[in-house]
Amino acid sequence: MSNNTYNGWSNRATWLVNIWFNPESKDDVYMAQSTLEEAIDDLPDFLKDFVDTDINWDELLEHFNDDEETEEE
Repeated sequence: MSNNTYNGWSNRATWLVNIWFNPESKDDVYMAQSTLEEAIDDLPDFLKDFVDTDINWDELLEHFNDDEETEEE
């Protein structure tokens, strides 16, 4: 049975967003998404092919749903 996760996240790109941006809220996740999308749009086309954009934004957002429920209890 293979483990399709990367350090507890669904893939490396999602893990990297968590590491580099260290989001502490949903707003932080939205800011990271906007920042990355703008930066990627500004890259020359040949460099865009090198960027892994398979970021699981829903997973990052769900991470904060769990934390918020835990804090309220």
